[in-house]
Amino acid sequence: MFKSGLRKLVVLATAATMVGFSFVSPASASVDDGLSPVSESTLVPDYTEMLWSLAGSQSEEEIDRIANSGHKVQLLVDPKAGKILAAIDTESTFTPSALTRLGPGCSTTSLCMLNSVPNGYIGTGSLYGTWSSVYRYATGDRTGTFRYNGLDWTHAAYITINLTTPETITYIARR
Repeated sequence: MFKSGLRKLVVLATAATMVGFSFVSPASASVDDGLSPVSESTLVPDYTEMLWSLAGSQSEEEIDRIANSGHKVQLLVDPKAGKILAAIDTESTFTPSALTRLGPGCSTTSLCMLNSVPNGYIGTGSLYGTWSSVYRYATGDRTGTFRYNGLDWTHAAYITINLTTPETITYIARR
């Protein structure tokens, strides 16, 4: 009788543990709408919006250089045309940091760049990249730095900059 009771207790404890794990398992999480909080260890960057924002702005030579760099690369490919439309070197473009893409879009407290797609970032750190045709950017709730035309522009929190001509931003930082 003692062995039978102990066996039932072990089975119940194992079942309770399995149920507990199922509630925290990423596989059982609800549908990801892109707005749910995600821990940094499970965050997989999505470059789709950035690739689409680059489509048509990169030369074939630049795309070929990135695609053949031997680095970790993300490509946007039009299979019907048999053509690479955009390329991002994710190995040298993105440095390890806590600056994380907010998606989709921006918030009032995020670093934000507007072109055809709102590009928002939260946390602190820096990123190298190519955000083309940016006509407005904002720092959000922290000091932000934006590099374009070879110059770094650093602005205090809650500053929005409207550009007279669209620019390509190649570096952002937030502290």
